Amino acid sequence: MSLFSLEVQSYRAFRDKTRVDFRPLTLLYGYNQAGKSTLLRLLPFLADSIYENQGPLAMNSPALPSPVFKELGWLGNEPSFSPEIKIVAGDPDNSNIALKFADENGVIVDTLRLANKGNEHFNVAWNETKKRSGGQLSANYEGRDRGTDFKGDLNFESFFPSGLPEQAAAIAQAVKQACASLERVQWLRANRIAGGGEIKPIRCCWPDGADLAQKIAQNVPNTILQSVSAWLETQDGLDNEIIIDRKYQILIGSAGREPLPLYLAGEGVRSLLPLILCAAWAETNDARAPTMLAFEEPESHLHPHLQVALFDRLLETMKKGIPVVLETHSIYILRAMQLAVLEGRLSPQEIGLYWVNQAANGAANVENVKVNEDATLQNWRPDVFEKEQELAQKIMALRWRQGSGS
Repeated sequence: MSLFSLEVQSYRAFRDKTRVDFRPLTLLYGYNQAGKSTLLRLLPFLADSIYENQGPLAMNSPALPSPVFKELGWLGNEPSFSPEIKIVAGDPDNSNIALKFADENGVIVDTLRLANKGNEHFNVAWNETKKRSGGQLSANYEGRDRGTDFKGDLNFESFFPSGLPEQAAAIAQAVKQACASLERVQWLRANRIAGGGEIKPIRCCWPDGADLAQKIAQNVPNTILQSVSAWLETQDGLDNEIIIDRKYQILIGSAGREPLPLYLAGEGVRSLLPLILCAAWAETNDARAPTMLAFEEPESHLHPHLQVALFDRLLETMKKGIPVVLETHSIYILRAMQLAVLEGRLSPQEIGLYWVNQAANGAANVENVKVNEDATLQNWRPDVFEKEQELAQKIMALRWRQGSGS
């Protein structure tokens, strides 16, 4: 059930070739600074590069920490400033496109490869002539096309070039169709306490949700607010009425109390609402609604009960055809996923579970964790969530030594 895969090399923390298969539900785990956010933010970065007509890489994407090309490469020992990104379709013939980048007074595609059915089809290298028009790149390439010599101009209006020979163009189109869910990927970063002030292009709403109320009010009916309000009502201790006023301000309240602006709510609710609103918006299939959800630390500021409820709510969204990618540290989300498998609400084939690790030299890597039919995890690190048990054992041991007995 792989939708598409991304493979990177010499890309930021990922010095060595690293691949992630994105499925209807993809979970990224790992310690801090391991590279989880780098992988998740690659999704909106590629979406901007594929669909925004800004050249081979959208260096002004809000998903990048800065527009400096050098910072895309591996900056550790023996640095490499030529990152490579490959997109692989989830179809049986594994159609794929791989671009290796360099900096020649702007981003240049140094090499381009297209392949399917395990065979290299098109392999060309930059021939040292180029023209730029805005972000677009037109350059001359030479190499091989199905075993014969190729030399010609390719135009990179986006990550996918025009000017390819017919069969190479068909492979590129197959890959682009496979990752169509990226077109309006909604990325929400870990800090979702809306601040606004963004000026870079976006897919659906700002990554802090600052303009989410306006987007929803202008594009979808009030049923989305009724849906979110009804869900909140089922959660202990939460208000149950969401309103968007004429100033596109989210108000939250409950029966018998005047609704208050969201900024007066607790941080948990302020962090939670953008997630739930984006999920409900995506389910409308509106022409401007998200086609994929990519959330950083969805558990932020949430009680464990609410973390589980949120996962179950996002599972409903996934079941309606919207892929969900979560970068998380939450054991409760992990256990909720396992329970959903055992209860038959989720199949292991729908899940991509990964542990992102960082070696002593700073290079990141990804370990694939298989979810079995009985919800056991194969290749999961046994020590990841044992800290609570370790602390409890130390408490009991000290109590025993001190003879308190309680």
